[in-house]
Amino acid sequence: MSKDSSIDRRRFVLGSGLAIAGSLAPWPLVRTAHAQQKAEHTMIFAHAFTQATEKYVVTGIDLFKQLAEKYCQGRLLVDVHEGGKRGGQNVLPRKVQQGGIHACQVSMQNFTPFSEAYNVLDFPYLFPTNDAFEKFLESPILSDSALATEPASKGLKVLGGMWANAGHRVLCVSKKMQREVHLPPDLKGLKVRVTASKVEQQAFALTPGNPVSVNWAETYQAMQQGAVDALNVGLGPLTSMRIHETIGTATRLNMSFNAHVTVVGKQWFDALPAPVREGIERAAAESWAYQKSEQRKANDLMWSEWKAAGIRIADLKPDERAKWVAAVGHQRPEWKQWKERYGIALYERIATFVSSSA
Repeated sequence: MSKDSSIDRRRFVLGSGLAIAGSLAPWPLVRTAHAQQKAEHTMIFAHAFTQATEKYVVTGIDLFKQLAEKYCQGRLLVDVHEGGKRGGQNVLPRKVQQGGIHACQVSMQNFTPFSEAYNVLDFPYLFPTNDAFEKFLESPILSDSALATEPASKGLKVLGGMWANAGHRVLCVSKKMQREVHLPPDLKGLKVRVTASKVEQQAFALTPGNPVSVNWAETYQAMQQGAVDALNVGLGPLTSMRIHETIGTATRLNMSFNAHVTVVGKQWFDALPAPVREGIERAAAESWAYQKSEQRKANDLMWSEWKAAGIRIADLKPDERAKWVAAVGHQRPEWKQWKERYGIALYERIATFVSSSA
């Protein structure tokens, strides 16, 4: 895809008929010096994705920028820095704390060093479906629990509604292994790449697989060369980074999610005039509906591409899913110490909410 066609696509999407976008005209991708001088306040917003990956991982950031600047009536300029230009996801929240940038969007797993409570959201099979997870993200629990107060105590405000949920992580096995996973024992002898998330490491430690922590930037090569045999990552990141080219089979375990949270500097945000704060929060809430809709379309497209590439895709049968839940699910006694560490009251509140909302 050419640069011009990529820009045309993004402008078309932002100007589509979604109610949240109203009658907004396409927003220029490059702001003039005059426009920058006119705004009273600037939000430096950094993230790790690029225009190219927006096709696969929908961040909602472009629409947020457009809406925030509109609702703030020109008093705010949202200055977006993409592609990790301001650092990787593991360092961006620190830069927000230090005031080097004002906002960032990072995965839940990469946010856990700044708020351990977010580990709770990674417990295996805590949320039975993607709809249940998104319903939770829209619940009051996000704003009146440790998921909000813990980051706030460290100078970080979670921007309500500004989530980017790429959906369930997918368990994939390399072409070299020629193995399809349906049950935990199918992982026997496989080196499973895991993130730095202690919860994910524990989950795969409960299986016969061998969890191996590998940096994301090294994952493609590790899969290609056999340093790891399998991995459990979101569909979008796997496709955007072309890692799916190394994959032979994919199993939709629907065990955990690949979702991104957006945070802003609390001190910076609280010092803004009320109309600007309200404009930012309104834009964040409205970009969420757009992100959900466009990510579903992107996921459908990627699954088609994977099938066309010859990747065998498997869904768990009810009895197979039950065995996965029994083997690694959040109800197991091994998770008790983790619940106590990260917040057992929060865990129980979420579990009750999920159960009552089913």
